Amino acid sequence: MKLNGGSRSWPQLVVLALILLALGGCADVLPTPGAAAGPSAAPASHEELARRYAPVIHQGTASDQDFITAADFDGDWISNNNWQNQPGGDLSAHVYYSVTETGSHWFLFYSLFHPRDYTDEPCEESDGCHENDMESIQMVVRKDGTAQGQLQAVETLAHSDIHLYRAEDTVGKNALKVESEVRLEEGHPEVWVETWGHGIYAKRIILVPHVVTYRVGDEAEVPGGLADEDVAYRLVPIYDTLWQHRDEIGPGLAFDQPFDYRGQTLAANFDGDDYGLDKANIPWGYNQATGDTLLRGDWFLDPAKALQYHASFGGEFSTGYVHNRYLDDLGLAASP
Repeated sequence: MKLNGGSRSWPQLVVLALILLALGGCADVLPTPGAAAGPSAAPASHEELARRYAPVIHQGTASDQDFITAADFDGDWISNNNWQNQPGGDLSAHVYYSVTETGSHWFLFYSLFHPRDYTDEPCEESDGCHENDMESIQMVVRKDGTAQGQLQAVETLAHSDIHLYRAEDTVGKNALKVESEVRLEEGHPEVWVETWGHGIYAKRIILVPHVVTYRVGDEAEVPGGLADEDVAYRLVPIYDTLWQHRDEIGPGLAFDQPFDYRGQTLAANFDGDDYGLDKANIPWGYNQATGDTLLRGDWFLDPAKALQYHASFGGEFSTGYVHNRYLDDLGLAASP
């Protein structure tokens, strides 16, 4: 018998066969060529995460007053002139975002701004109009060893209520009930925003009379009409914009309605004087779904505590932050 060009005796062949069998038995504990070995994938940057999960926004439209834009769309950070400046302002689409991080999760916060909250009746005949409007979305992303994690839950603000939606079966009710499953478009959660009042839902609602659909992009676009199906919005960090004006509190400034947050004075609302005073919350001013456990502002400033109160999560859920610049700036640790 010939093997590799040379002769082998039967004892030699038996030894060789035993060696080959031994090597074959070890194959399942050896690294597969090309397979990842060692630690899990390096996490994405916060900017990458914000873009990865940036919502697809179906905005009901009856006029350009329903177009989302920047809080300084008129070129200034004076908020009580926004009603008057809306008709001539820059209505290119911006969405504000923030990312905070614990040992187990990322919390992605998105805010939509409209210069006017209005009704389908003339504002002089309605009590539903007011200057400025900002409603928001909170997403919970579980760290699972991949770079971008796994979306677990979405919460949306619609007027006086926060609504909870599930992206994983492990998410259940706590203070809030789970209303439905999150709908995705190419991995991006879809939300529906009311015409006129601009409440946000992560379940399909009927929008009339028209719809503009916004998706994250590199440029801030203005819709081409009231039924534009593909408009790009630009993500803007809350920390670099709204948060930097947090001390501008009072009539004629950016914000108003000061309140105490764990010994620190913050504003709750945009300053506004058309059809009511200071009616629109800013991200750290929300007071919805606080119960006896949360403080006004926790939904944004201490989201791990807020979400643990709102919902139940299977597996690890850490409330210890590894990144929360807002609490750091205020000199506060996470709530106990």
